[in-house]
Amino acid sequence: MAEHEPEEAPPSPGPVYYRWWSEVPWGLASRSQLAGADLPREPGGPVVGYVAGEDWRGKDADIPLYRVTDCPPTRATAGQLAAAGRRATTTVRVCADCGAQCQQGLAERGLRPRCVACNHIARLIAKQIGLREGRTALADWARDLLDDDATAVVWVNLHEAPRTAAGRARPPLAAQVQAVDGTGGRLLDILVRLAGPRTSGAPADAVPAAEGAGALRAALDGRRLVGWDVRPLAPVTDRLAALGQPVQFTAPDRPRQFDRLPSPVRDRVALWRGELDPVTGWLRQPWPPGTADRLWLTLRRIADTSATGRPGLSAPPDHQVQPGLRDAVRLTITGSAAGTTGVLETLTRAGRLQRAAATVPAREEGDRHVTYVIVEGGALDHSQASAGEVHV
Repeated sequence: MAEHEPEEAPPSPGPVYYRWWSEVPWGLASRSQLAGADLPREPGGPVVGYVAGEDWRGKDADIPLYRVTDCPPTRATAGQLAAAGRRATTTVRVCADCGAQCQQGLAERGLRPRCVACNHIARLIAKQIGLREGRTALADWARDLLDDDATAVVWVNLHEAPRTAAGRARPPLAAQVQAVDGTGGRLLDILVRLAGPRTSGAPADAVPAAEGAGALRAALDGRRLVGWDVRPLAPVTDRLAALGQPVQFTAPDRPRQFDRLPSPVRDRVALWRGELDPVTGWLRQPWPPGTADRLWLTLRRIADTSATGRPGLSAPPDHQVQPGLRDAVRLTITGSAAGTTGVLETLTRAGRLQRAAATVPAREEGDRHVTYVIVEGGALDHSQASAGEVHV
């Protein structure tokens, strides 16, 4: 038999660079993390990654990362580690919210030591509270907008032309332009041709550019145009101007009320919806309504937002049955950490706290924070818990 050469092992990939600690996989750790664990290890094996950080002088540096399974335990015995744990009075490894027995020492996040998961939950809830409180201003804005007789809610759907052989975009062939007033009544619904007479592919029922420009001026002149973007009619008016049919609108008599909210309506709708990505905590962009009357309906819903709920509990519908005296209810405790602890101890002694794990961390405000718990319904003796402010 012919003798074969052994196959060479594929080359190991180089180190991976991470921008944030949140991107580092759980199985990788730095030298300080290995040394600071409750069961410490020695750095071993190759460096498999780097994460952007700072050195002991506070300067930017790439921190090397090791695979934990390649790092052998230190020579410290169990007795030595237990004695060191008793002496480490400043190191906290137990999460104050969920009770996780963390391997690494916990930093003070807010007013209490929290694990990474609880800190992430607290940040999400803090953002949710801010979004909830901001819906009042959004409702006022939408109400003023729809009550204005000069408001025109517009939407444009473009009929795109096929791209060139090189992949370049061509100007749109036509546009469906819709507009409704503040009551939802239709002002305009027209399909305008945006291509020259020699361009093929445009819808046959599209009106010529000159007729479309006249219809736009007749329906929208002197109105305040409200669309998904800051300039909702720009794709149409820019093309009409290129075809020799410029359209200019006069401003409404009533000046626009300025506020600190973001300008695009789509961003205001995103704030009103308040849907957060559970992983990143970023605000999710809403799906476009698609028509003018659907955008008007969204604005109407924003304007009708009256009861925005309170922290941890949305406003109940009118038909919802209110809880009885012995039903489980959610309790909101606002106060200092000591006051909240006193309220929780009172509820525990009274046998009213159903689950200690039901506590949810929320945003701190100075030395105050908000805690939500699930309790058994009924009257509560506030004299035993005067250090905290209780809302049922």
